[in-house]
Amino acid sequence: MAISESFVTLPMKAGKNLTQQSVLVVCETVSSLLTPVVEISQGKLRGSRSLFGQNRYYNIPYAVAARFQKPKEPSKWHGIFDAIHSSLQLRCPQWRKFFVFGKEECLYLDVFSPEWATPRSKLPVMVYLHGGAYYMGAKNLYDPEFLVVKNTVVVTVNYRLGVLGFLCLNGISNLGLRDQVAALKWIQKNIAAFGGDTENVTLCGESAGASSAAFHLLSELSRGLFHKMILMSGTALSVWAFNQESTEPAFKDASKISEVNSDEDVFKVFTEAPLETLIKATKDTSVNPRYFKYSPCVDSHNPDPFFRDTPYNIMKSGNFNSVPVMMGFTESEGSYFYGLLDESSVANLNDNFADMIPSLFSWCPNNRQQVATLLRSHYFGCGNITMNSVNNLVRFYSDWVAYAAILAFSKVLTKFSNKPVYNYLFAYEGDREFAKIFIRDLKGPVHAGELFYIFKPFGISMLLSTRDERFIVKFTTMMTNFMRYGNPTPKTSKLLPWPPATKNASNIMVLDQKLSVLKQPYKRHTGEFFLNLLCTYGEAGYVPCDSSQICLKN
Repeated sequence: MAISESFVTLPMKAGKNLTQQSVLVVCETVSSLLTPVVEISQGKLRGSRSLFGQNRYYNIPYAVAARFQKPKEPSKWHGIFDAIHSSLQLRCPQWRKFFVFGKEECLYLDVFSPEWATPRSKLPVMVYLHGGAYYMGAKNLYDPEFLVVKNTVVVTVNYRLGVLGFLCLNGISNLGLRDQVAALKWIQKNIAAFGGDTENVTLCGESAGASSAAFHLLSELSRGLFHKMILMSGTALSVWAFNQESTEPAFKDASKISEVNSDEDVFKVFTEAPLETLIKATKDTSVNPRYFKYSPCVDSHNPDPFFRDTPYNIMKSGNFNSVPVMMGFTESEGSYFYGLLDESSVANLNDNFADMIPSLFSWCPNNRQQVATLLRSHYFGCGNITMNSVNNLVRFYSDWVAYAAILAFSKVLTKFSNKPVYNYLFAYEGDREFAKIFIRDLKGPVHAGELFYIFKPFGISMLLSTRDERFIVKFTTMMTNFMRYGNPTPKTSKLLPWPPATKNASNIMVLDQKLSVLKQPYKRHTGEFFLNLLCTYGEAGYVPCDSSQICLKN
């Protein structure tokens, strides 16, 4: 999930260490100082310098692309390009309640660096990919000041979303992922001008952004473009990360615009439709365990594939981009999704549960109903699913969103990679829990909860409690240590040592006021039942194990 714009107008939860019940929101103003002129491959540019000693370069074009075409290098410019102002409109097209927000010319990135950085600084670089179910989100929702003050360079990236970025049809595939490759290539060519080290790039993402990042581990197109990875609540083996039924929703959506009878008809309708018509026809996505309808797909049949095989098969082969990985999930992932439910959506889940199970279970026609019976019995018993099924719904969503696949992905990496894997459980519940406004006072940090201790939403400075400030220092120190050294707690660190996972121990760092390490998987929500079903009845090559491929009998 991406940070939601609705958070910006709402008060934060009053923390125990705050003296007032409301939170002072201080809008950070940009000083009148401009950065020195920087020269990159496209020409010269300048950004703005914040009051907090941060250079900011907004909306730099890293590629250009016509609709449903692969990204190409951007044109050069004459004079000095003003990368001074952020813009909400310069995001990739997406539906926002009642209208289309964004424009098709959207392949921009922002660069943040310390004010003293020079081309000789060679600072570690983070490239952040936003979440949002592959259909919403933007780079400008994340201000990385907490990371930049620790002497790093951070790049936030727009990439095409929804049908424009993830249509898999007629030889078109994974354009959003290809946009990300173009951004990584731009960074290799230009980041040194901002003080970044081209040989120390950490690719980072949250939710769909994390799955996107993890896919670059598996693609030959991304080889050599990054050196470390941070994954928050998403992996290449998450059950929602792929849609094996990619043509079906495309036909349904195209038929809303015009009559279609073939792949070519669908492609023609989507190509010729006005932007608003296209986005409106394809806008609906569902927060259920089945799939996000426009999402990455295996395109090994294409002449220039992003994936040469299914994710698990690539990992099992050992022929992937092995780098150190830091990855984890929040204590109450499913609470966020419970907060998005209403009476109607829960009634639909109750009445049509078999249609809501992950598409990974649908390889055999007989499986869907019987696997659904097993899932429903395990999570909800024999009764109806209602809004009162709070704990069961949270556990169900937690397992399919994160726990099962993330713990399994860690095991797969540990087995097939020769680089360290650092697991975490984000358990800190502080005063920046914006999402708690929407989730009916459920306990524990929710999906995307850690983002508010890494980024300042929308660049807005907010009064920090002493408790939050201490945790942010601790958390971002571990993140930037990992970026710099490939180890969140190197020998010089005074923090509790964070051991990498082994074949016999998960070694999960519990990120809370007081750090601790769990040697074995998180006991409260391990997702083991969900994972066992995937490994028995899931579609081979997509689940984090060797599926038994058992076709259940009626």
